[in-house]
Amino acid sequence: MSQEVLDHILMLHDILPSQSNTSLVGAASFGSGSSVDSVMAFNFASLDAGAYHLPAIMPGRGSACHGSLDQALTLILDEGDCWLLPQPTGNLGIRLASPIGITHFSIKHAAMLTMNHQREAPCSMILWGFLEGVSNIEQFHASPQLHGLSYSQPAMEVTEACKKVNPDGFFVKLAHVSYGPFNKTNNWQTFPVYPDVHAAGLDFSRVMLEIRSNWGADSTCLYGFHIHGVRVEL
Repeated sequence: MSQEVLDHILMLHDILPSQSNTSLVGAASFGSGSSVDSVMAFNFASLDAGAYHLPAIMPGRGSACHGSLDQALTLILDEGDCWLLPQPTGNLGIRLASPIGITHFSIKHAAMLTMNHQREAPCSMILWGFLEGVSNIEQFHASPQLHGLSYSQPAMEVTEACKKVNPDGFFVKLAHVSYGPFNKTNNWQTFPVYPDVHAAGLDFSRVMLEIRSNWGADSTCLYGFHIHGVRVEL
C-alpha cells in the first residue's frame, strides 16, 4: 500500500462528520499485500449525508422493483429489507452528497441467509462516474492512460438522461468487480477504483452502479452501496 493511500485512510478516519454515515473499510480492499487495520470511511452515498438516487436512471423499462431505491442508500436494514430487482440486472444512479475524488466503494449483502438468498446477491458490477466540468474534462483528455475507460458507455437511456443535465459530460468506467456472497463473515466488501482514475485527480458528483449479473436467481437484492473518497473544495 502506498503512503498516499495510507494517508488518505487515516485522514478519513480523522475527519468523519458523524458515525451514522460511516462504514468499515478493510485494508485488503486496496490491493494485494495491503496490511493496515480496518478504519471508518465516510459514505458519500448516504441519504443522511444528502445523497439521493437519480430517478431518470432506472433499472430498465417495464420492470417493477420491490422496495425503494433509497433502501440501498440506508445504513441499517433488516434481513430481507433490500432494494429488490425482479431480474438479474439493473442500474442504480446516485447524486453524491458532494463532489469527491472517489477512491473505493462498498457493497453489502445480508449475512447468514439461505442459498437462495445468496444467489440473489449481485455478482458482476461496473461502477461508472459521470465526468463533468471543464477542468475535469481537460485533465481526462490530458491523461492518455484514461482514454480507454470512456470507450464504452452505459445503456443509451442512462447516458441520455445524464447528458440532459450536462451535454458535455460523459461516463468513465471506474471499476469492474465481482461480489462474493458465500463468505458469511465478509458480507461487506470494498473495492478500489482504478488507480489511474484516482491518480489523475478527477472528481465526480454523479455515479451509477451497473449490476450486470447475480449468482443465479431470477431477482437481485442490493442491501447497501457506499461510496468513499476525498471531498473536493469548491
